Amino acid sequence: MVYATMKTSVHLKNIQTKYSQKTLRALARLKAKGIFSVDLAKKEGILPPQLSRLTSQGKIIRIRNGIYVHPDSKINPKDYDFSAACFYFGPKSVIGGISALFYHGLIEQVPHKIWVIVSYGQKSKNKLYRCLRTQTNPKIAIEDHGCFRITNVERTIVESLRYSSKIGSRIAIKAARTAISEGRTTEIKIGRVATQLGMRRVIEQFWDAIVL
Repeated sequence: MVYATMKTSVHLKNIQTKYSQKTLRALARLKAKGIFSVDLAKKEGILPPQLSRLTSQGKIIRIRNGIYVHPDSKINPKDYDFSAACFYFGPKSVIGGISALFYHGLIEQVPHKIWVIVSYGQKSKNKLYRCLRTQTNPKIAIEDHGCFRITNVERTIVESLRYSSKIGSRIAIKAARTAISEGRTTEIKIGRVATQLGMRRVIEQFWDAIVL
């Protein structure tokens, strides 16, 4: 009877050790990926109940509903929100609008939502995000930070002017003036990006107000 009990204990211990090693290997793969979803965790062998336990134990960080990150990944914690947004909307999504203006230090007020540039047919009811749907090339004038993509200073200004009805013309014009006066960009660079995006005519109406 004692022998049987000991044998059972050893068997359970072996299962737990094997399970632990399997989990560690899965965590290592998720660490390399950085941002991941519940479905991706499943593919790596971590089911939702276990994912929940790992999150409560601090082995995994939940950024948004259904989106997670390994705490030891290369992603800087300050980039979690932008990274999650680009993961949520896909590889062609880009952080832009008010969020990009704040990121580049062209406005002081912290945005209440994350503004994301997405393809024209893409929509979302998620209240965390504000989508700017466009048909423009998502690769033009972009800063790629690996885990997220964001419009550079010039594109941020151009699209702020383009979407001034949503962002506010005063905010967009002031941001353009600030960027130019601080030497962050020039009228020529802004104009060049506007041409590449097919928005040259759109921003020309603002030139007189910007260069006062």
